[in-house]
This record gives sequence, structure tokens and C-alpha cells, in this order.
Amino acid sequence: MQILKSVKAMVIVSIIVFGTLAGCASGPKVMVVEMENKGTAMNVPTPDWIKTFLSSGISAVQSQFKDRYCIIGQETGVNKQFVLAWADNFSAQQQIGAMLRTNIASKYQAAVDGTAQSSGGAGSSGAAGTGSGDYKQAMDNSINAVVNVSYSGAQREADWWILTRRYDPDQKDVYTDEYTAYVLYTIPKAELNRQIAAALETSVSRDSVLYDVTIALANDILRNGVDYLGEGNSTVIN
Repeated sequence: MQILKSVKAMVIVSIIVFGTLAGCASGPKVMVVEMENKGTAMNVPTPDWIKTFLSSGISAVQSQFKDRYCIIGQETGVNKQFVLAWADNFSAQQQIGAMLRTNIASKYQAAVDGTAQSSGGAGSSGAAGTGSGDYKQAMDNSINAVVNVSYSGAQREADWWILTRRYDPDQKDVYTDEYTAYVLYTIPKAELNRQIAAALETSVSRDSVLYDVTIALANDILRNGVDYLGEGNSTVIN
């Protein structure tokens, strides 16, 4: 009986292993190779910021710009002209607004939660009570005001494009070519911090339920800056 149990166990294990191997064998094998890039025709090497971004991410690129916020726009498509046109028309202004919407909202929530706890809990009826409809409306109004400001000072540093081919090595005649464009912008940290702080200060009136929180938030950003989406004061936009 013990031998029979052992045989059954071996059969079950064998089936599982075989099934796993069969699944792996039948799965698609995808290879990705770079076919050409912006510098191919003129024999210009890929710039360091692109190599750093592709290998280590946006935070590593940001570390090369001590006093400036770094923004990288990225777009992929099968049509080269479409992708290059996107790069030509890429606007840092819109992307800064999108980044600030998330960042300012999280900062507001953290500030309000801290105020609510110090005044008796999140359900308190004080000026910063998180259950208040007035609070939510005031926060939305301030965030929209900050997002819609036309921030100045963004500078286009560089752009690049790459053509990559994806294929199954067992079927090399079946492939997909994709173009990806990258655009690098920077903006002085002190300048953007000042503009954001000013936008916050003017977004609320003295009788707003968020006045004190907003002024404190503006002062904090003026001193310490913003951290775009937790990426070390930087971001990438797709």
C-alpha cells in the first residue's frame, strides 16, 4: 500500500512538472532589438540621459540635475511621423499640471489628516473636518486653480527616438516595429516652487475652511519643494 501511494505521488509530480514545462515551451518567446535611432544616420552615439533613463529610470536622470526638476515625455507608436510630431508638440506645461494635481492632492490630504487628528479625529466638525462637503469643495477648487496656472521657465533640453523590433526567434519573419520618442525638459526648482506657492496662496480666501492648511502647504513647498509622484522630484510622462 505504501509503495502504491509513492507511485501515485510520483505520477502526480511528473504530470505537474510536464505540464509546467509544456506551458513554458508553448508560451511566446519575444526578443526585442534596437534597429536604429536618431543618431544612426550621422553615427551619433545615444546620449547619456537616454541610457540612464532606460537602464535606471527617471530618478537616476534627476540626480544629474541638482537645481532643476526633470521631466521626460515618452510616446510609442508604429508610425514614425506621428511619434516625431508628438515629440515636436510635447508641452511641459500640461504635464506639470498633471503632476501637480496628484502631488498637491496628496499633500492636502496628509495636512488635513494631521490637523484632524490633532483636533480630535477625522470626524471632527472643525474647519479641517475631512467629512465636510465644504472641505472637499475647497480642496478641489484650490487644486484646479494650481493645475491651471501657466507655469513658466520650463526648458527643452533634448529629444531622442529609437526604433525597436519585437519578434519570436522561431518566427523571425513575424515581427512588430515600434518607434519611441523621448523629450527631456527641465525647470529651475526655485522658480517652480515659487510659482506653485503663489498659486496656492491666491487659490483660497481668508474665510475658506482650508485657508490655514493651504498657506502652510504653500510655505512648505516654497522651502522644501515638491516630490513629483515620489520619484525624487522628477517624473516621466507617457
